[in-house]
Amino acid sequence: MTANAKETVEQIHDLNKNRDAYHSINGYFYQFELTLLHILEDGSRNDAFEDVDCQSSYMIERIEDYVKYFDTDEKSFIRVAQIKHHSNQTSPSKYYDAVLFLYYNYLNFLESDLPNTEYIARLFHYDLSADKGNIKPILDSAFDSQEKKKKKKKEDDEEKESKTGKPIKRNDDILDKIHKTALDSEESRVAFATISKFVKTKSYEDVSESLKTKLKQRYQHLTPYNSEEFLYAASISKLIKEGERGNEVSLRSLDIYFNGEAEQIENFYALKITDYVMGLIDSNIIDVEKNPLGRGVYEQYEDIYIDIADFIKEKFETNEYRKSFLLSTSPKEIKKFEANTSDEYIAFTEASDAILQLLSKLSKIIFHYLDSGGEAIDLDEWFEINDQGWLFKYPGEQRGIGVITGDFSSDVFSSLRHILPRLKNEKLRPDVWYVKYDDDLFNASKIMKYEHDYSDVPIEGEEELHPYFCDPTEDHFHMQCLRCLSLGRYSEYPKIHEIFIHGCREE
Repeated sequence: MTANAKETVEQIHDLNKNRDAYHSINGYFYQFELTLLHILEDGSRNDAFEDVDCQSSYMIERIEDYVKYFDTDEKSFIRVAQIKHHSNQTSPSKYYDAVLFLYYNYLNFLESDLPNTEYIARLFHYDLSADKGNIKPILDSAFDSQEKKKKKKKEDDEEKESKTGKPIKRNDDILDKIHKTALDSEESRVAFATISKFVKTKSYEDVSESLKTKLKQRYQHLTPYNSEEFLYAASISKLIKEGERGNEVSLRSLDIYFNGEAEQIENFYALKITDYVMGLIDSNIIDVEKNPLGRGVYEQYEDIYIDIADFIKEKFETNEYRKSFLLSTSPKEIKKFEANTSDEYIAFTEASDAILQLLSKLSKIIFHYLDSGGEAIDLDEWFEINDQGWLFKYPGEQRGIGVITGDFSSDVFSSLRHILPRLKNEKLRPDVWYVKYDDDLFNASKIMKYEHDYSDVPIEGEEELHPYFCDPTEDHFHMQCLRCLSLGRYSEYPKIHEIFIHGCREE
Protein backbone atom coordinates (compact mmCIF):
# COMPACT_ATOMS: atom_id res chain seq x y z
CA MET A 1 0.00 0.00 0.00
CA THR A 2 1.26 3.47 -0.80
CA ALA A 3 2.58 5.59 2.04
CA ASN A 4 -0.35 8.01 1.76
CA ALA A 5 -2.92 5.22 1.84
CA LYS A 6 -1.29 3.61 4.88
CA GLU A 7 -1.14 6.94 6.69
CA THR A 8 -4.85 7.45 5.95
CA VAL A 9 -5.73 4.03 7.38
CA GLU A 10 -3.91 4.88 10.60
CA GLN A 11 -5.58 8.30 10.82
CA ILE A 12 -9.06 6.82 10.38
CA HIS A 13 -8.22 4.11 12.91
CA ASP A 14 -7.21 6.74 15.51
CA LEU A 15 -10.62 8.38 15.10
CA ASN A 16 -12.27 5.08 16.13
CA LYS A 17 -10.60 4.67 19.50
CA ASN A 18 -12.86 4.32 22.55
CA ARG A 19 -15.83 3.06 20.56
CA ASP A 20 -19.02 2.03 22.37
CA ALA A 21 -18.66 -0.54 25.18
CA TYR A 22 -21.03 -3.03 23.57
CA HIS A 23 -18.74 -3.29 20.53
CA SER A 24 -16.35 -5.51 22.51
CA ILE A 25 -18.84 -7.89 24.15
CA ASN A 26 -19.30 -10.56 21.53
CA GLY A 27 -17.66 -12.22 18.54
CA TYR A 28 -14.00 -11.89 19.46
CA PHE A 29 -13.01 -15.38 18.31
CA TYR A 30 -15.47 -15.45 15.42
CA GLN A 31 -13.84 -12.26 14.19
CA PHE A 32 -10.39 -13.87 14.19
CA GLU A 33 -11.57 -17.15 12.70
CA LEU A 34 -13.41 -15.50 9.81
CA THR A 35 -10.45 -13.16 9.23
CA LEU A 36 -8.11 -16.16 9.04
CA LEU A 37 -10.45 -17.87 6.60
CA HIS A 38 -10.42 -14.72 4.46
CA ILE A 39 -6.61 -14.62 4.54
CA LEU A 40 -6.38 -18.28 3.50
CA GLU A 41 -8.77 -17.57 0.61
CA ASP A 42 -7.08 -14.29 -0.38
CA GLY A 43 -7.05 -13.75 -4.15
CA SER A 44 -8.89 -17.01 -4.86
CA ARG A 45 -12.35 -17.54 -6.32
CA ASN A 46 -13.63 -17.52 -2.72
CA ASP A 47 -12.02 -14.16 -1.89
CA ALA A 48 -14.28 -12.34 0.58
CA PHE A 49 -14.11 -9.11 -1.46
CA GLU A 50 -14.08 -10.87 -4.84
CA ASP A 51 -10.52 -9.67 -5.50
CA VAL A 52 -8.70 -11.94 -7.95
CA ASP A 53 -4.97 -12.73 -8.14
CA CYS A 54 -4.03 -10.30 -5.40
CA GLN A 55 -1.47 -10.70 -2.64
CA SER A 56 -2.95 -8.70 0.19
CA SER A 57 -1.82 -7.63 3.61
CA TYR A 58 -4.22 -7.49 6.54
CA MET A 59 -4.18 -5.19 9.55
CA ILE A 60 -6.13 -6.73 12.43
CA GLU A 61 -8.48 -4.46 14.39
CA ARG A 62 -7.63 -1.46 12.28
CA ILE A 63 -10.52 0.97 11.61
CA GLU A 64 -13.02 -1.92 11.83
CA ASP A 65 -12.29 -5.58 12.59
CA TYR A 66 -9.69 -5.68 9.85
CA VAL A 67 -8.36 -3.77 6.87
CA LYS A 68 -7.21 -5.56 3.75
CA TYR A 69 -5.07 -3.73 1.22
CA PHE A 70 -2.97 -4.31 -1.88
CA ASP A 71 -1.52 -2.40 -4.83
CA THR A 72 -1.68 -3.11 -8.56
CA ASP A 73 -0.52 -0.90 -11.42
CA GLU A 74 0.05 2.13 -9.20
CA LYS A 75 -3.44 1.86 -7.76
CA SER A 76 -4.23 1.14 -4.09
CA PHE A 77 -7.12 -0.96 -2.84
CA ILE A 78 -8.47 -0.59 0.70
CA ARG A 79 -11.12 -2.98 2.02
CA VAL A 80 -12.56 -2.59 5.52
CA ALA A 81 -14.44 -5.40 7.22
CA GLN A 82 -16.72 -5.44 10.21
CA ILE A 83 -17.71 -8.87 11.53
CA LYS A 84 -20.79 -9.74 13.62
CA HIS A 85 -22.09 -13.06 14.91
CA HIS A 86 -25.45 -13.65 16.58
CA SER A 87 -26.69 -17.14 17.34
CA ASN A 88 -30.38 -16.24 17.04
CA GLN A 89 -32.67 -14.01 14.99
CA THR A 90 -31.94 -10.31 14.97
CA SER A 91 -33.73 -7.18 13.85
CA PRO A 92 -32.00 -4.66 11.55
CA SER A 93 -31.64 -2.38 14.57
CA LYS A 94 -28.96 -4.71 15.92
CA TYR A 95 -26.71 -3.44 13.11
CA TYR A 96 -27.47 0.29 13.37
CA ASP A 97 -24.30 1.20 15.25
CA ALA A 98 -22.16 -0.96 12.96
CA VAL A 99 -23.56 0.68 9.81
CA LEU A 100 -23.17 4.19 11.22
CA PHE A 101 -19.52 3.55 12.04
CA LEU A 102 -18.91 2.10 8.57
CA TYR A 103 -20.44 5.26 7.10
CA TYR A 104 -18.43 7.51 9.41
CA ASN A 105 -15.19 5.85 8.35
CA TYR A 106 -16.17 6.15 4.69
CA LEU A 107 -16.64 9.91 5.16
CA ASN A 108 -13.20 10.10 6.75
CA PHE A 109 -11.80 8.33 3.71
CA LEU A 110 -13.50 10.85 1.43
CA GLU A 111 -11.99 13.67 3.49
CA SER A 112 -8.49 12.27 2.91
CA ASP A 113 -9.01 12.76 -0.85
CA LEU A 114 -6.70 9.91 -1.90
CA PRO A 115 -6.24 9.65 -5.68
CA ASN A 116 -6.07 6.24 -7.37
CA THR A 117 -7.41 4.47 -4.28
CA GLU A 118 -10.47 2.23 -4.23
CA TYR A 119 -12.31 1.91 -0.91
CA ILE A 120 -14.84 -0.85 -0.21
CA ALA A 121 -16.63 -1.76 3.04
CA ARG A 122 -18.34 -5.00 4.02
CA LEU A 123 -20.37 -6.03 7.05
CA PHE A 124 -19.90 -9.79 7.33
CA HIS A 125 -22.56 -11.20 9.61
CA TYR A 126 -24.23 -14.37 10.78
CA ASP A 127 -27.68 -14.61 12.32
CA LEU A 128 -30.88 -16.57 11.78
CA SER A 129 -32.75 -13.68 10.17
CA ALA A 130 -33.41 -13.10 6.48
CA ASP A 131 -30.80 -11.41 4.29
CA LYS A 132 -30.47 -7.74 5.13
CA GLY A 133 -30.52 -6.51 1.50
CA ASN A 134 -29.42 -3.01 0.52
CA ILE A 135 -27.56 -1.14 3.24
CA LYS A 136 -29.10 2.28 2.46
CA PRO A 137 -32.51 1.75 4.16
CA ILE A 138 -30.77 0.46 7.29
CA LEU A 139 -28.42 3.46 7.27
CA ASP A 140 -31.41 5.83 7.09
CA SER A 141 -33.22 3.96 9.88
CA ALA A 142 -30.06 4.04 11.96
CA PHE A 143 -29.94 7.84 11.67
CA ASP A 144 -33.59 8.13 12.73
CA SER A 145 -33.10 5.79 15.69
CA GLN A 146 -29.96 7.57 16.87
CA GLU A 147 -31.63 10.97 16.61
CA LYS A 148 -34.46 9.76 18.87
CA LYS A 149 -31.98 8.34 21.39
CA LYS A 150 -30.01 11.57 21.28
CA LYS A 151 -33.13 13.65 21.92
CA LYS A 152 -34.21 11.42 24.81
CA LYS A 153 -30.72 11.53 26.33
CA LYS A 154 -30.65 15.32 26.11
CA GLU A 155 -34.05 15.57 27.83
CA ASP A 156 -32.95 13.23 30.62
CA ASP A 157 -29.70 15.13 31.12
CA GLU A 158 -31.51 18.48 31.25
CA GLU A 159 -33.92 17.10 33.85
CA LYS A 160 -31.02 15.88 35.99
CA GLU A 161 -29.24 19.23 35.62
CA SER A 162 -32.33 21.12 36.77
CA LYS A 163 -32.62 18.88 39.85
CA THR A 164 -28.94 18.88 40.84
CA GLY A 165 -27.84 22.24 39.48
CA LYS A 166 -24.75 20.54 38.09
CA PRO A 167 -23.96 20.52 34.36
CA ILE A 168 -23.59 17.10 32.73
CA LYS A 169 -20.69 16.65 30.36
CA ARG A 170 -21.86 15.15 27.07
CA ASN A 171 -19.39 13.18 24.99
CA ASP A 172 -19.69 13.10 21.21
CA ASP A 173 -21.83 10.23 19.97
CA ILE A 174 -21.59 8.70 16.50
CA LEU A 175 -23.96 11.31 15.01
CA ASP A 176 -21.83 14.14 16.40
CA LYS A 177 -18.77 12.56 14.80
CA ILE A 178 -20.52 12.16 11.45
CA HIS A 179 -21.77 15.76 11.43
CA LYS A 180 -18.32 17.09 12.32
CA THR A 181 -16.95 15.73 9.04
CA ALA A 182 -19.32 18.15 7.24
CA LEU A 183 -19.61 15.54 4.48
CA ASP A 184 -22.90 13.90 5.34
CA SER A 185 -25.49 14.34 2.60
CA GLU A 186 -27.99 12.28 0.64
CA GLU A 187 -25.41 12.05 -2.13
CA SER A 188 -22.78 10.70 0.30
CA ARG A 189 -25.23 8.16 1.69
CA VAL A 190 -26.10 6.89 -1.78
CA ALA A 191 -22.39 6.69 -2.68
CA PHE A 192 -21.70 4.79 0.54
CA ALA A 193 -24.43 2.28 -0.33
CA THR A 194 -22.70 1.56 -3.65
CA ILE A 195 -19.38 0.60 -2.03
CA SER A 196 -20.80 -1.12 1.07
CA LYS A 197 -23.02 -4.13 1.62
CA PHE A 198 -24.03 -6.88 4.02
CA VAL A 199 -22.51 -10.29 3.39
CA LYS A 200 -24.12 -13.21 5.17
CA THR A 201 -21.56 -15.71 6.41
CA LYS A 202 -21.45 -19.19 7.92
CA SER A 203 -22.20 -19.97 11.55
CA TYR A 204 -19.44 -20.02 14.15
CA GLU A 205 -19.34 -23.84 14.07
CA ASP A 206 -19.17 -23.98 10.25
CA VAL A 207 -16.48 -21.30 10.07
CA SER A 208 -14.40 -23.18 12.66
CA GLU A 209 -14.74 -26.42 10.72
CA SER A 210 -13.82 -24.77 7.39
CA LEU A 211 -10.86 -23.00 8.98
CA LYS A 212 -9.50 -26.16 10.59
CA THR A 213 -9.86 -28.07 7.33
CA LYS A 214 -7.96 -25.44 5.32
CA LEU A 215 -5.21 -25.15 7.95
CA LYS A 216 -4.81 -28.93 7.99
CA GLN A 217 -4.62 -29.11 4.20
CA ARG A 218 -2.02 -26.35 4.00
CA TYR A 219 0.21 -26.94 7.03
CA GLN A 220 -0.16 -30.36 8.63
CA HIS A 221 2.47 -31.89 6.34
CA LEU A 222 5.14 -29.64 7.84
CA THR A 223 5.40 -31.79 10.97
CA PRO A 224 3.49 -34.80 12.29
CA TYR A 225 3.01 -32.95 15.59
CA ASN A 226 0.83 -30.27 13.97
CA SER A 227 -2.57 -31.60 15.00
CA GLU A 228 -5.71 -29.93 13.70
CA GLU A 229 -6.38 -28.40 17.12
CA PHE A 230 -2.81 -27.07 17.43
CA LEU A 231 -2.91 -25.48 13.96
CA TYR A 232 -6.18 -23.80 14.88
CA ALA A 233 -4.97 -22.51 18.26
CA ALA A 234 -1.58 -21.40 16.91
CA SER A 235 -3.08 -19.51 13.95
CA ILE A 236 -5.62 -17.65 16.11
CA SER A 237 -2.84 -16.91 18.59
CA LYS A 238 -0.78 -15.32 15.83
CA LEU A 239 -3.62 -13.02 14.78
CA ILE A 240 -4.21 -11.97 18.38
CA LYS A 241 -0.52 -11.18 18.90
CA GLU A 242 -0.05 -9.36 15.60
CA GLY A 243 -3.24 -7.38 16.17
CA GLU A 244 -2.01 -6.26 19.58
CA ARG A 245 1.33 -5.22 18.07
CA GLY A 246 -0.24 -3.44 15.09
CA ASN A 247 1.62 -5.69 12.62
CA GLU A 248 0.51 -6.79 9.18
CA VAL A 249 -0.52 -10.38 8.44
CA SER A 250 -0.60 -12.07 5.04
CA LEU A 251 -0.84 -15.56 3.61
CA ARG A 252 2.92 -15.47 3.08
CA SER A 253 3.56 -14.51 6.72
CA LEU A 254 1.35 -17.43 7.83
CA ASP A 255 3.43 -19.79 5.69
CA ILE A 256 6.63 -18.49 7.27
CA TYR A 257 5.07 -18.78 10.74
CA PHE A 258 4.14 -22.45 10.36
CA ASN A 259 7.49 -23.26 8.79
CA GLY A 260 9.11 -21.90 11.93
CA GLU A 261 8.24 -22.01 15.62
CA ALA A 262 4.46 -21.75 15.66
CA GLU A 263 3.03 -21.60 19.14
CA GLN A 264 -0.18 -21.16 21.10
CA ILE A 265 -0.52 -18.20 23.44
CA GLU A 266 -0.59 -19.19 27.08
CA ASN A 267 -4.16 -18.14 27.85
CA PHE A 268 -5.71 -19.16 24.53
CA TYR A 269 -8.57 -21.33 25.83
CA ALA A 270 -9.22 -18.98 28.73
CA LEU A 271 -9.87 -16.24 26.15
CA LYS A 272 -11.99 -18.59 24.08
CA ILE A 273 -14.11 -19.54 27.11
CA THR A 274 -14.65 -15.90 28.03
CA ASP A 275 -15.64 -15.13 24.45
CA TYR A 276 -18.08 -18.04 24.49
CA VAL A 277 -19.82 -16.70 27.60
CA MET A 278 -19.91 -13.22 26.04
CA GLY A 279 -21.80 -14.81 23.15
CA LEU A 280 -24.35 -16.20 25.59
CA ILE A 281 -24.76 -12.73 27.06
CA ASP A 282 -25.32 -11.33 23.58
CA SER A 283 -28.00 -13.96 22.99
CA ASN A 284 -29.84 -12.91 26.15
CA ILE A 285 -29.64 -9.23 25.20
CA ILE A 286 -31.26 -9.99 21.84
CA ASP A 287 -34.03 -11.94 23.59
CA VAL A 288 -34.87 -8.86 25.66
CA GLU A 289 -34.93 -6.70 22.53
CA LYS A 290 -37.27 -9.09 20.69
CA ASN A 291 -39.72 -9.59 23.57
CA PRO A 292 -42.70 -7.17 23.40
CA LEU A 293 -42.80 -7.02 27.20
CA GLY A 294 -39.17 -5.92 27.17
CA ARG A 295 -39.70 -2.85 25.02
CA GLY A 296 -38.81 0.39 26.75
CA VAL A 297 -36.38 -1.33 29.10
CA TYR A 298 -33.99 -2.81 26.52
CA GLU A 299 -31.33 -0.14 27.11
CA GLN A 300 -31.45 -0.79 30.86
CA TYR A 301 -30.89 -4.50 30.34
CA GLU A 302 -28.11 -3.80 27.86
CA ASP A 303 -26.32 -1.69 30.50
CA ILE A 304 -26.88 -4.39 33.11
CA TYR A 305 -25.45 -7.08 30.84
CA ILE A 306 -22.44 -4.92 30.00
CA ASP A 307 -21.71 -4.68 33.74
CA ILE A 308 -22.14 -8.46 34.12
CA ALA A 309 -19.87 -9.05 31.11
CA ASP A 310 -17.10 -6.84 32.52
CA PHE A 311 -17.39 -8.58 35.90
CA ILE A 312 -17.17 -12.08 34.38
CA LYS A 313 -14.25 -11.12 32.14
CA GLU A 314 -12.27 -9.94 35.14
CA LYS A 315 -13.02 -13.00 37.29
CA PHE A 316 -12.37 -15.47 34.45
CA GLU A 317 -8.76 -14.33 34.31
CA THR A 318 -8.29 -16.57 37.37
CA ASN A 319 -8.32 -20.25 36.37
CA GLU A 320 -9.86 -21.43 39.64
CA TYR A 321 -12.75 -18.97 39.32
CA ARG A 322 -13.77 -20.28 35.90
CA LYS A 323 -13.99 -23.80 37.30
CA SER A 324 -15.81 -22.72 40.47
CA PHE A 325 -18.29 -20.81 38.29
CA LEU A 326 -19.25 -24.08 36.62
CA LEU A 327 -19.34 -26.00 39.90
CA SER A 328 -21.93 -23.69 41.43
CA THR A 329 -23.89 -23.00 38.22
CA SER A 330 -24.47 -26.31 36.46
CA PRO A 331 -26.80 -28.88 38.09
CA LYS A 332 -25.43 -31.54 35.76
CA GLU A 333 -22.31 -33.67 35.66
CA ILE A 334 -19.09 -31.76 34.93
CA LYS A 335 -16.28 -33.86 33.50
CA LYS A 336 -12.78 -33.38 34.89
CA PHE A 337 -10.50 -31.04 32.94
CA GLU A 338 -7.23 -29.17 33.18
CA ALA A 339 -7.43 -25.38 33.19
CA ASN A 340 -6.94 -23.54 29.90
CA THR A 341 -7.48 -26.59 27.67
CA SER A 342 -9.95 -27.60 24.98
CA ASP A 343 -11.57 -29.90 27.57
CA GLU A 344 -12.34 -26.90 29.76
CA TYR A 345 -13.86 -25.09 26.78
CA ILE A 346 -16.03 -28.14 26.02
CA ALA A 347 -17.19 -28.22 29.65
CA PHE A 348 -18.45 -24.64 29.26
CA THR A 349 -20.28 -25.42 26.03
CA GLU A 350 -21.96 -28.40 27.71
CA ALA A 351 -23.13 -26.10 30.53
CA SER A 352 -24.51 -23.45 28.18
CA ASP A 353 -28.16 -23.84 29.27
CA ALA A 354 -27.27 -23.40 32.94
CA ILE A 355 -25.11 -20.34 32.16
CA LEU A 356 -27.90 -18.73 30.11
CA GLN A 357 -30.32 -19.33 32.98
CA LEU A 358 -27.98 -17.84 35.57
CA LEU A 359 -27.53 -14.74 33.39
CA SER A 360 -31.30 -14.37 32.97
CA LYS A 361 -31.95 -14.67 36.70
CA LEU A 362 -29.18 -12.29 37.69
CA SER A 363 -30.14 -9.61 35.15
CA LYS A 364 -33.81 -9.68 36.21
CA ILE A 365 -32.85 -9.44 39.89
CA ILE A 366 -30.57 -6.47 39.17
CA PHE A 367 -33.26 -4.78 37.05
CA HIS A 368 -35.76 -5.17 39.89
CA TYR A 369 -33.27 -3.83 42.42
CA LEU A 370 -32.41 -0.71 40.37
CA ASP A 371 -35.97 -0.06 39.22
CA SER A 372 -37.16 -0.26 42.83
CA GLY A 373 -34.87 2.59 43.85
CA GLY A 374 -31.68 0.68 44.58
CA GLU A 375 -28.40 2.50 44.06
CA ALA A 376 -25.88 1.55 41.37
CA ILE A 377 -24.56 -1.91 42.15
CA ASP A 378 -21.05 -3.22 42.56
CA LEU A 379 -21.05 -6.91 41.63
CA ASP A 380 -17.93 -7.41 43.73
CA GLU A 381 -20.16 -6.66 46.71
CA TRP A 382 -22.93 -8.95 45.45
CA PHE A 383 -20.68 -11.98 44.99
CA GLU A 384 -18.25 -13.82 47.22
CA ILE A 385 -16.04 -16.02 45.02
CA ASN A 386 -13.61 -18.76 45.95
CA ASP A 387 -12.15 -21.83 44.27
CA GLN A 388 -15.27 -23.89 45.05
CA GLY A 389 -18.09 -21.64 43.90
CA TRP A 390 -19.69 -18.24 43.38
CA LEU A 391 -21.82 -17.18 46.35
CA PHE A 392 -24.52 -14.56 45.82
CA LYS A 393 -25.26 -11.86 48.42
CA TYR A 394 -28.48 -9.99 47.60
CA PRO A 395 -28.82 -6.93 49.87
CA GLY A 396 -32.38 -7.78 50.95
CA GLU A 397 -31.98 -11.52 51.50
CA GLN A 398 -33.25 -12.50 54.97
CA ARG A 399 -31.77 -16.00 55.12
CA GLY A 400 -28.09 -15.32 54.50
CA ILE A 401 -25.83 -16.04 51.56
CA GLY A 402 -27.00 -17.89 48.46
CA VAL A 403 -26.03 -19.42 45.13
CA ILE A 404 -27.67 -19.00 41.70
CA THR A 405 -27.80 -22.27 39.76
CA GLY A 406 -29.11 -23.37 36.42
CA ASP A 407 -32.61 -24.83 36.29
CA PHE A 408 -33.19 -28.26 37.76
CA SER A 409 -34.68 -31.00 35.64
CA SER A 410 -38.24 -32.19 36.36
CA ASP A 411 -36.60 -34.92 38.44
CA VAL A 412 -35.12 -32.83 41.26
CA PHE A 413 -33.27 -35.85 42.66
CA SER A 414 -31.14 -36.30 39.53
CA SER A 415 -30.02 -32.66 39.73
CA LEU A 416 -29.33 -32.95 43.45
CA ARG A 417 -27.17 -35.97 42.79
CA HIS A 418 -24.75 -33.81 40.80
CA ILE A 419 -24.79 -30.47 42.57
CA LEU A 420 -25.33 -31.31 46.25
CA PRO A 421 -21.85 -32.83 46.79
CA ARG A 422 -20.31 -29.58 45.53
CA LEU A 423 -22.48 -27.14 47.49
CA LYS A 424 -22.11 -28.96 50.79
CA ASN A 425 -18.37 -28.22 50.65
CA GLU A 426 -17.41 -26.35 53.82
CA LYS A 427 -16.09 -23.41 51.74
CA LEU A 428 -19.61 -22.87 50.39
CA ARG A 429 -22.68 -24.23 52.17
CA PRO A 430 -25.01 -21.46 50.91
CA ASP A 431 -28.10 -20.81 53.00
CA VAL A 432 -30.36 -20.60 49.94
CA TRP A 433 -30.24 -21.99 46.42
CA TYR A 434 -31.90 -19.82 43.76
CA VAL A 435 -33.02 -22.48 41.30
CA LYS A 436 -36.02 -22.75 39.00
CA TYR A 437 -37.66 -26.17 39.15
CA ASP A 438 -41.05 -27.80 38.99
CA ASP A 439 -41.70 -30.16 41.88
CA ASP A 440 -44.41 -29.66 44.52
CA LEU A 441 -42.41 -31.65 47.06
CA PHE A 442 -39.87 -28.86 47.40
CA ASN A 443 -40.46 -25.18 48.05
CA ALA A 444 -38.76 -22.33 49.88
CA SER A 445 -40.79 -22.80 53.06
CA LYS A 446 -39.17 -26.21 53.64
CA ILE A 447 -35.56 -26.40 54.69
CA MET A 448 -33.36 -29.29 53.57
CA LYS A 449 -30.43 -31.12 55.10
CA TYR A 450 -26.97 -30.84 53.60
CA GLU A 451 -26.17 -34.35 54.86
CA HIS A 452 -28.50 -37.01 53.53
CA ASP A 453 -28.94 -39.84 51.06
CA TYR A 454 -30.22 -38.10 47.94
CA SER A 455 -30.94 -41.42 46.26
CA ASP A 456 -33.62 -42.20 48.86
CA VAL A 457 -36.95 -41.32 47.19
CA PRO A 458 -39.75 -40.40 49.67
CA ILE A 459 -42.66 -42.81 50.13
CA GLU A 460 -46.07 -41.46 49.16
CA GLY A 461 -47.88 -40.24 52.25
CA GLU A 462 -44.68 -39.91 54.31
CA GLU A 463 -43.23 -36.78 52.72
CA GLU A 464 -43.38 -34.78 55.97
CA LEU A 465 -41.25 -37.41 57.70
CA HIS A 466 -38.69 -37.60 54.92
CA PRO A 467 -35.10 -36.94 56.03
CA TYR A 468 -34.68 -34.30 53.32
CA PHE A 469 -36.31 -31.82 55.68
CA CYS A 470 -34.81 -30.85 59.00
CA ASP A 471 -34.99 -28.67 62.07
CA PRO A 472 -33.76 -25.07 61.52
CA THR A 473 -31.00 -25.62 64.09
CA GLU A 474 -29.41 -28.28 61.89
CA ASP A 475 -27.12 -27.71 58.91
CA HIS A 476 -29.60 -26.87 56.18
CA PHE A 477 -30.46 -24.83 53.09
CA HIS A 478 -33.55 -23.37 51.43
CA MET A 479 -34.37 -24.26 47.82
CA GLN A 480 -35.93 -21.13 46.29
CA CYS A 481 -38.23 -22.04 43.38
CA LEU A 482 -38.04 -18.61 41.62
CA ARG A 483 -41.62 -18.88 40.34
CA CYS A 484 -42.07 -15.24 41.39
CA LEU A 485 -39.17 -14.10 39.21
CA SER A 486 -41.19 -14.32 35.94
CA LEU A 487 -38.08 -14.34 33.76
CA GLY A 488 -39.91 -13.77 30.48
CA ARG A 489 -41.62 -10.60 31.73
CA TYR A 490 -38.62 -8.29 31.69
CA SER A 491 -40.23 -5.09 32.94
CA GLU A 492 -42.59 -6.61 35.52
CA TYR A 493 -41.60 -7.76 38.98
CA PRO A 494 -44.62 -7.70 41.33
CA LYS A 495 -43.40 -10.65 43.42
CA ILE A 496 -39.61 -10.66 43.02
CA HIS A 497 -39.09 -9.31 46.52
CA GLU A 498 -40.79 -12.43 47.93
CA ILE A 499 -37.99 -14.73 46.81
CA PHE A 500 -35.66 -13.10 49.34
CA ILE A 501 -38.03 -13.40 52.30
CA HIS A 502 -37.66 -15.97 55.05
CA GLY A 503 -40.69 -18.22 54.99
CA CYS A 504 -41.52 -17.49 51.36
CA ARG A 505 -44.12 -19.97 50.12
CA GLU A 506 -46.03 -20.42 46.90
CA GLU A 507 -49.57 -19.01 46.98
